[in-house]
This record gives sequence, C-alpha cells and structure tokens, in this order.
Amino acid sequence: MLPLQRKQALLDFLSQRGAATMKELSEHLEVSEMTIRRDLNALEQENRVQRSHGGAIYIGAVSSVEEPDTASKQARNRDVKDRLAAYAVERFVQDGDVVILENGTTVSRMAELLGVYPELTLLTNGLDTLSLFRPLVTDRRSMICCGGMLREVSGTFVGPLAEQFFASYHADTLFISALGYTAEDGFTDPNLLDTQVKKAMIGAATKVVMILDSSKIGNRYFTTVASLSDIDVFVTDQGIRDADKEWIQNSGIELHIIPLP
Repeated sequence: MLPLQRKQALLDFLSQRGAATMKELSEHLEVSEMTIRRDLNALEQENRVQRSHGGAIYIGAVSSVEEPDTASKQARNRDVKDRLAAYAVERFVQDGDVVILENGTTVSRMAELLGVYPELTLLTNGLDTLSLFRPLVTDRRSMICCGGMLREVSGTFVGPLAEQFFASYHADTLFISALGYTAEDGFTDPNLLDTQVKKAMIGAATKVVMILDSSKIGNRYFTTVASLSDIDVFVTDQGIRDADKEWIQNSGIELHIIPLP
C-alpha cells in the first residue's frame, strides 16, 4: 500500500470509529505503530485528525453538533444545579483533600463554595472553574490547571497535554458531570476531546462523584464518558424516575437524591 493510500485508509477507519488507539490502527492497517505515528503526525498538520494520548480522534467527529453553548447550559435548571453543587461540597469534600472539578455548569458551581475548607488542592481543565476558585487561592488552598487546546464552546482545555496532566496526578475525589445518561449507554457527551480528558480524570481519582440533574437522564449524546461501573456516587434530584432510580441502586452505586423546594 502506498503512503497516500495508507493515510486514506487510516482516515476512513477513524471516520467510522470516531477515535482509535495506536494499537488498533496498527493492527487494522498491518503496519508498525511507528508508521502509524508518522502518518498521524502528518494528518494532524493537515488538521484532519487530533492526536490524543495513545491514539487519535477524527476531526469530523468532534464538532459541537447538538452541543449547547455555555450560556445556554448555565441558564438551565439553575436552582437545581446550585443545590446539587452545595450538597456535593458539604457531603463529599474534606479539609486537606485533592479534588478534581471539571467544567460542567453544575460541577463548576462547587468551586466558589470551597472556601469553607482552609486547606485544599484543586485540579481542573475549565475556565469557569478556574475563575470561580481563583479568589479563594491562598498558601494552603491551591489550584493547578492543565494546559492544552482551548475549546471555546465548552471553556475547557483538551488534547494530549490535558490528558497527560491528569494522568500524572492522584486525587482523592473527582466531581464530574455529563450532558446525558441512559441505562444502555451510560453517561454521554457530544465531544470526543472533552470525553478523553474526563476519562483521564476518572483514572486519576480514588472516588468518582457524578453530579447530574434529573432533566439529563434519558438523553443520549455522541460519545460515552463513563458507565455506572466507573463511578462510585451518583448525585441527582428527586425528579429522577423510579425505573432509573431502581436500576442505579441495583447496580450497587451509592445514589443520593436531594429534595427540590
């Protein structure tokens, strides 16, 4: 196979899968991982793929189709999100913890409430989380933000640098969210780049707390962030349906349902 043919075959495979690891690409094309790496570097320069830790993502699969902008997400169910964030801070954070907060509109609300803990280390990839926690930074209450490529629509840093950042740390608790959840597909988001970083966050944390208002349950988006087995705690509100409640509890997940006013 000529190099041009191989690169086209690589693109075709990625377009069908959305993303793939170096090993998967090497086995599919029957060439060495070094050759795949060289082809991916060339395709990334052409802005046709996005390199990710251990593989690549097809650019055509990472657009913001179906993804609402930050302002729209912030306006939805504001009161419920505030209550979920306050509950999570009170129940699952302890003084001296190392915590990861992603940039979802519910989780980022936690940042400005963390001032009740004199000593804390916060890791994040989100601009909103960063700006809300910044006034609280002291010698004992610190924040570390990853580098990477900024996705304007989500206000998050993504890509290999962000993924490697979280892979190099060990946190007590990750607080994470998603745009949808179904029993069949787990927790889903519209964008593969954000999903890859969230998976690195999950791998870095001893405990994973999923915070999701009940309006998102039943929605499904492009790519899976996590399954129920990847999390330890599910925090939602009393709008959750009985069938979903039963399924989550039977899966052995610690379910917390907060009352609504």
